[in-house]
Amino acid sequence: MKPLKIKIFTYFTLNINPPNEIQINQWLADHPGIEIVNMLQSESMTTTKDNIERNLSITIVYRE
Repeated sequence: MKPLKIKIFTYFTLNINPPNEIQINQWLADHPGIEIVNMLQSESMTTTKDNIERNLSITIVYRE
């Protein structure tokens, strides 16, 4: 059995709609032969003055 690998996508933004979907889809298209074992999402938000800052991490656990 091949070892597990991890790809982490992290975004820190004031924009509530970061380009994570485009980047993740591109990464998946560049790696068509992988087996996704698990996907995890972690998200937090904070306010600074009048802004909302979004912190988003998506972790893909996979085998090649």
